[in-house]
Amino acid sequence: EGGRAPRNPAEEILCGLFADNLGLASVGIDDNFFHRGGHSLRATRLISRIRAVWDTRITISDLFRSPTPALLAEQIAAGSGDDPLGTVLPIRAATGTDSGEPPLFCVHAVSGMSWGYAGLLPHLDQDRPVVALQARRLGGPHGAPASLEEMADDYLAEVRRIQPQGPYHLLGWSFGGLVAHAVAARLEAAGEDVALLALLDSYPLPDGFTAPEIDGRHVLTALLGSAGETVRVRCADTAPDVDELADALRRSDPVLGALEHAQAAAVVAATLDNLRMRYRYVPDVRFGGDALFFDATGTPAPTSGADAWAPYVTGRVEEFAVDCEHARMTEAEPLKAVGQVLARHLRPARI
Repeated sequence: EGGRAPRNPAEEILCGLFADNLGLASVGIDDNFFHRGGHSLRATRLISRIRAVWDTRITISDLFRSPTPALLAEQIAAGSGDDPLGTVLPIRAATGTDSGEPPLFCVHAVSGMSWGYAGLLPHLDQDRPVVALQARRLGGPHGAPASLEEMADDYLAEVRRIQPQGPYHLLGWSFGGLVAHAVAARLEAAGEDVALLALLDSYPLPDGFTAPEIDGRHVLTALLGSAGETVRVRCADTAPDVDELADALRRSDPVLGALEHAQAAAVVAATLDNLRMRYRYVPDVRFGGDALFFDATGTPAPTSGADAWAPYVTGRVEEFAVDCEHARMTEAEPLKAVGQVLARHLRPARI
């Protein structure tokens, strides 16, 4: 990283905020927040601090696009404020060099949000763009898919708009793994090369599965894991109340706490939609290539990832153990383990 000193008051303030947030003695104006240890939780805290200093609507999207004090100072001066819940979230845009590395596309889990994938950045080649896909339902019900198959078709179009030809690299955590697999199979059926399919603790429904009634507690545990079992809400055992759950999530989770009420309510609505789609979905396509499966060993599963995916993946499913619970897969240490494996498998390619 560069070590240039601040050239103006804005850069000086931002260097101080970066250093304080990251627990570092100092930060240069060219130091990348995510390469120096930043992740989604630290990013939301940094954005809150910046908003307290400047009258700005800057969002986490701006930090992804401008991750250094020098670049972020320019964003603040320009007065940005991109939608952090937009369907396409460039976590790391192309560098502008001629490396030509194709993006790693990361599909959201059941919440519909993909901020957490920022934790992969320090462990991947710096020339590798990372593009996250977020649920269209986060922007409102209009145009939101009614099934996982429709969602896969939608994301297929977005992926091909961003990258017209292969090789493609796809990753998904939990619900997102099902979608990534469906997109990979569609790309393959169109004659494209899918060089990487990574499934983060994502399982198809077992035979004989009966969908549960979705209540408020179901939503909380889907979003917060075991921590959701202790959050007090009136609708715990009844039909979910979107506003009540949104308030509870903002109080209980530091990342969701950075959202406005309407945004948190959109996350709850997207979660409900995605849970319903997930409980109706059995893959109807096979992917002909290999897959990487990352097993969250802290949450026991009834079968191995390789066995669960055998009917839907023709090639080899290579398994990797990650020492975490399912709900913590996108925290810093688990993503370090995932990222190190991904870095070895992301073959050099040109598009």
